Amino acid sequence: MAFSGLHVVCGFAGSLFARDKSQAILGKISWTEAPATGVTSTNAAPDANDGAGQPLFRIRAAADSYVSIGSSPNSAANPRFLVAAATDYDIYVQPGDKFMWQAA
Repeated sequence: MAFSGLHVVCGFAGSLFARDKSQAILGKISWTEAPATGVTSTNAAPDANDGAGQPLFRIRAAADSYVSIGSSPNSAANPRFLVAAATDYDIYVQPGDKFMWQAA
């Protein structure tokens, strides 16, 4: 089945171990979600963690899409950003942030 819509992985920017030797782009994963367009995510970014690092969203869309991130995101208004199709976007987020998307 072909990928459609938009998929987000929420994880941490950092390794649980050996953080003094390297920095992982995406470390421990907290959750994943692929909501319908125009719907705020049900999951929110977790609190920062000394062992795991700062939370981030990794976003991938099947088609060019606008994405908004925040406590009350609105992908139809600014601030929002363009996510080009078939490209991973890593965005640092604040604890409690959610996301919303819509086709460009």
